Amino acid sequence: MKVEIFRRTVKDRRRGASYDLLRYMAEGVRACGDQPIMVNENKTGEWTKDEMEPTAPIGCMFGYGGTNQMHHTKGRRRDLVERAKKKGIKIITFDGGLLSSFGNVHGPNHHWRVSLFSPMNNGDFLSDQSPPDRWNAMVKRFNIKSEPWRKSNKEDPIMFVLQPKDNWSMNELDPIDWFNGVYKKIRPLTKRKFIVRPHPNHTVAIENRIKEFPSDVEVYIGQKYFKGDEKKHYRFHFQEAITNLHAVVTHNSTAGVDSCVRGIPTFNTSDLAISWPVANKDLTRIDTPEYPDRTQWLYDLGYKLWSEKEIRDGTVFKRFKDKLGM
Repeated sequence: MKVEIFRRTVKDRRRGASYDLLRYMAEGVRACGDQPIMVNENKTGEWTKDEMEPTAPIGCMFGYGGTNQMHHTKGRRRDLVERAKKKGIKIITFDGGLLSSFGNVHGPNHHWRVSLFSPMNNGDFLSDQSPPDRWNAMVKRFNIKSEPWRKSNKEDPIMFVLQPKDNWSMNELDPIDWFNGVYKKIRPLTKRKFIVRPHPNHTVAIENRIKEFPSDVEVYIGQKYFKGDEKKHYRFHFQEAITNLHAVVTHNSTAGVDSCVRGIPTFNTSDLAISWPVANKDLTRIDTPEYPDRTQWLYDLGYKLWSEKEIRDGTVFKRFKDKLGM
């Protein structure tokens, strides 16, 4: 079977983890006895009409694109998905980001999200009702602290986790506009301290607009510039930052997965969030969150994440091919 791998769903520089991942998927397809075809491998420059037209039964890409992001790689990704769905073609997509504060960061041991069409909650990871084996292995690998839901004290603060506007999961929603909208809804409902934590790629931009936040909000800027592995340590610090929180509030950040795993009640304002199934959705309950059962969600999470080795040796492609009956 031919499998198209759409190289132009990553940047034209043809290097980096996302580019390598598509090449590893080609190895995995080949290991299963199928034929990978790298589409437009050497093409650069402007996006051209019909460039993302799929023709094989299965295609592969990286990431996704929001409805308001029909430009550059994000636009090409969305165009590919829309064309594929019209033709009944399956698109396998990849992304990182889950459990990074526990140590699942880029490197040989990194485990990637793998799903159909989107790596967010609107994608199909083919992971429903999974057994506990992979999750249990991940807990050991990354020394994950999966704790009971935390019942807070009345003085414990609420943390708001921001995302960059150009992040495809934000779909051009301005993070400060998002925060101020949420603030107006819940400030009258609680006297707790509010802490805002910017995305590590966005700290300077947030600092430059810090006057746009209400005066009673603490904006945690922390480190503004990162070299080498420093960003990893910022991500690890997230676990320390949430230890004594009452709750985390975020639009659909993958940090919400980490806080839910840790047992911190988490409020989502977008159903794209991977944490959505176990998150709180009703902001009027900010002081009295619900504590849903996370057991099956955690087991399913283990089957949403796959290692570089499993991608390269064909484990991932065989699983999807078998599940799809192809």
